[in-house]
Amino acid sequence: MNAAVDAVIALLLISAAVGVVVTGSGVQAPDPAPDRADAVADALAATTATVNYSLAPGVRELNRPTANAGRDSPDGNPELRRTAHGSLAGLLARATTASSGVSADAGPPEEPLTRTRAGLRRAVQDAVLARTGAGVRIDAVWRPYPGAPVGGRIGAGPEPSGDDVHAATLAIPTGVDPVPAEATVTFEALGHAVAARTVEILVPSDAARVTLRGDDPTAALVAHRYARLANATNTSLAAPLATEDTAAANARLTDALADRMTAELEAEYDRPGRAAEAVSVSSVRITVRTWGDRQGNR
Repeated sequence: MNAAVDAVIALLLISAAVGVVVTGSGVQAPDPAPDRADAVADALAATTATVNYSLAPGVRELNRPTANAGRDSPDGNPELRRTAHGSLAGLLARATTASSGVSADAGPPEEPLTRTRAGLRRAVQDAVLARTGAGVRIDAVWRPYPGAPVGGRIGAGPEPSGDDVHAATLAIPTGVDPVPAEATVTFEALGHAVAARTVEILVPSDAARVTLRGDDPTAALVAHRYARLANATNTSLAAPLATEDTAAANARLTDALADRMTAELEAEYDRPGRAAEAVSVSSVRITVRTWGDRQGNR
């Protein structure tokens, strides 16, 4: 399987974890003292982890409605196994965008597009908790702007207890460029720019095209993701996807989201420049909260 296929699977179709190996980069996670939130955030950025996972649960999700459900289990299929490596902060960001959903109604999404994100979420949570211990809560959130109809989040650790809580934040790039200055002149231009970047995060067109041309289970998983996006945005993608024209499919998704995002930004902000200041489509925000003494006790 070539690098492009691995790229789209790593970004979008990550499923049940089969193991996690955490490897230190020379930076040990600090004791979770109440004034050590910055140090914990630094450790997330500097400590690396290798996460092993499988796409098998995504295949099971696709097969569930069929008469063949339960037959030919994909769990042992080596072609469905994947490995992700990077900093803990980077893996948190990756799992957050992979867990994103799109709300068909008003307000932020409540559910991811597909269930194939569960394995990565679990594996990354385990890797993070192995480094941070007690008295630490970590939340990773991606949302193109406050209240956007697209977004994802992952939490690790218990919610803080008491009032003596300290916090630190990280901004991890999603892989798309920030909105350029020329796209902040009008609400229409801003809405379209945000929508285009949002769609590219959800379904990177080049890698998705290569995957759709294959004949293995990953092609069906990408097609399923497009189907869920089409349903959430009330967009027809049958024609472009019939020829694996993912650029055209993404353009249709962008147009549908742009109309909605433009209207929401215009309703919330008095001018495009003010709205642009609230846009965060190009980064995942990771918040670290610490409390308790150095042993994590109250």
